[in-house]
Amino acid sequence: MSDTIEMIGGLPGFETCRKFQLLTAPEIAPFARLQGLDAPQPSFLTMPPRAIVGSYRQELADADRLKLGADTDDALLWLSIVRIDGDVAYANLRAPIVINPRRMVGLQVLSADEHEQIDHALRLD
Repeated sequence: MSDTIEMIGGLPGFETCRKFQLLTAPEIAPFARLQGLDAPQPSFLTMPPRAIVGSYRQELADADRLKLGADTDDALLWLSIVRIDGDVAYANLRAPIVINPRRMVGLQVLSADEHEQIDHALRLD
């Protein structure tokens, strides 16, 4: 099985970059790097939303589940993009990336829940 993830529609601002790899290392867990393989080869720092907010819950719309080819019993990988601004790191909890590891396809979904923050400040202790 390939370790290349095909991002359906790319990511906002990088729509032509469709192929990504998720790079992990115990030294940086729970962070992981989502590395674009197509030009311009963007790289995103990510982490699971539940590592940020233990009670994080988001439902996947039927249309998105269909795009991912995900059955209701598929274990999906949810990742929040993290950005660093000076000494503060922020996670985007409103628009996570969802990956179906069985098919190695993913997409970024937008939550209608206005309580989910785009810039959720992380505590890095």
